[in-house]
Amino acid sequence: MLSASKPLLALTSLTAMAIRLPPHTPTHYAPPHRRTPPFRSITRAALSPSTTAMAVSLPPSPKKVLVPIAMGTEEMEAVILAGVLRRAGADVTLASVEDGLEVEASYGTRIIADKSIAACADQVFDLVALPGGMPGSVRLRDNEILQRIMVRQAEEKRLYRAICAAPAVVLMPWGLHKGRKITCHPSFIGDLPTFRAVESNVQVSGELTTSRGPGTAFQFALSFVEQLFGPHAVEDVESTLIDAGLERSTEVNRVEWPFDHKPQGGPEGAELLHRSTALKKLLKEQKQASRMYGGICYSPLILQKQGLLQDKTVTAHPSIVNQLTCQVIERSKVVIDGNLITGKGLGTVMDFSLAIVRKFFGHGRAKGVANGMVFDYPKS
Repeated sequence: MLSASKPLLALTSLTAMAIRLPPHTPTHYAPPHRRTPPFRSITRAALSPSTTAMAVSLPPSPKKVLVPIAMGTEEMEAVILAGVLRRAGADVTLASVEDGLEVEASYGTRIIADKSIAACADQVFDLVALPGGMPGSVRLRDNEILQRIMVRQAEEKRLYRAICAAPAVVLMPWGLHKGRKITCHPSFIGDLPTFRAVESNVQVSGELTTSRGPGTAFQFALSFVEQLFGPHAVEDVESTLIDAGLERSTEVNRVEWPFDHKPQGGPEGAELLHRSTALKKLLKEQKQASRMYGGICYSPLILQKQGLLQDKTVTAHPSIVNQLTCQVIERSKVVIDGNLITGKGLGTVMDFSLAIVRKFFGHGRAKGVANGMVFDYPKS
């Protein structure tokens, strides 16, 4: 339960600790003029000599993607992979290798899978993508059904992927790295064959693509979008992430953020938050007590409706900027104004989170966290 004594209260589409990723592509982050995937034209034979052949346009079958998860899986990688690919239109299945569908990820987030890995054993996937994390990677490695799926994927020349610890911990024991250049988390790079190891954020080698960690997960996921759907789809998805070409953060009315406790998007989710009487009370108390509060993506609009943005400077998702009556800085991923912090969108959530760490604990701690996630962060 949230407590009014917590030093930071930030509204976000990922507020809930139990995360259920719906099997259908979510629509709340779709760009206003999303490009429709090209239809496949099929010419049907004439039914009789007097019947003219007709060209019928049918939508292509959705690309099928499998993302296995286990106890100790890196939650950021699993959720980012599934979320980005679903935005692109892929049919993504989160499959648990555990006895139940709910797994506790590496940092305590509970994720509910769509089905068990056993239910996926005989299915054909266009892509299988392994998240990392420990001990999640070990538990993926030790699952025989997943191993059979991955080996078949490689043998049949279909796409397979691994990030973070998974290239070293999972792919190598299964022999799926042979003849490929691969990368992984810096902590495991020494376990890779020296002549095959590279330190690029994303390494494509035939059907295999590998990446380094949570900080490269968006780039990793977008590489799949391009391979499955083409560069135009990448442009569409990138437009929903709101990242490129922006300043990392802007701070006005600088104040120090005291710390004595652990700190605790989409329009539909933001609106549900707005309806919460308890949350309204907490936010009001945070502001009145000069404690930290904030929101990302669509949530600044909710803060405005509750009278919490008066005389404030913010940033927000481009689709709601014209509804805000306060000062808006559109060129920045994150804006800090006194005790208020706001972020622009999904693609800026890493900078948003690290800005909070920096304010509470200092730049050195934020830099250390960023390094652990393999996220590019300024030295000073």
